[in-house]
Amino acid sequence: MFALTIDRRDSRGRAAELHMGRQRTALQEELPRPVLDWEISAGDELQALYDDAAAIVRAVLALADAGHWHVGVGIGAVDDPLPSSVREATGEAFVAARDAVNAAKERGRPVVAGNEWARRAGSVVDLVCAVRARRSEAGAQATELADRGLTQQEIAEGLGITQSSVSRRLSAALWHEEHTVHETLEALFRLADEHSPSGHAPDAAAPSVQDATSSKDAHPLKDVSSPEDVASSGDTTSGGDA
Repeated sequence: MFALTIDRRDSRGRAAELHMGRQRTALQEELPRPVLDWEISAGDELQALYDDAAAIVRAVLALADAGHWHVGVGIGAVDDPLPSSVREATGEAFVAARDAVNAAKERGRPVVAGNEWARRAGSVVDLVCAVRARRSEAGAQATELADRGLTQQEIAEGLGITQSSVSRRLSAALWHEEHTVHETLEALFRLADEHSPSGHAPDAAAPSVQDATSSKDAHPLKDVSSPEDVASSGDTTSGGDA
């Protein structure tokens, strides 16, 4: 599972605008719904628990875009039975999330902690966040609307520009490339979860990496227990650093 711990940036310097109850309500309204909802875990920290890779990826990127939080994700097992409140939950995912948010305070970017697959997922998060951070204001405006599912023509009408201008903005912002990487990122999160001790072991009903990335060819990450297995598989078309 995916424990998400966030700590408000510069909470001392911005104490006047820091109201954690309102912040929690905003997260509950704006982010994908977790399996255990957002709770204040410390004075200026909030925590939630996710069980869906696509949802945790969307949440992490939205929090990174906001720029107000140190973001730490821990991937691993959570002790059973699952309580009704995230503040009562325990397990390796929460230990990893604590390590991750502490590291995020030093690095100034989201950190993913857990097994080797989790660290590989964190590298891809770094890449995606770097792409998003370097967008122009116009590019960020267009990509935000595209993320909501609007067509280029709808975006153009909303912004008062031509459809070709929208296309150029999305292209310059690497929007299409980023969303292709999202599929790989979600697959890495699933692998980290599946291969954590007592994690969600893959079975016939679980989506494979091939399914997750909609690839017609066998995916080099499928049915392996660690990135090292990829490196030793003899597949030279794609390495374990995806």
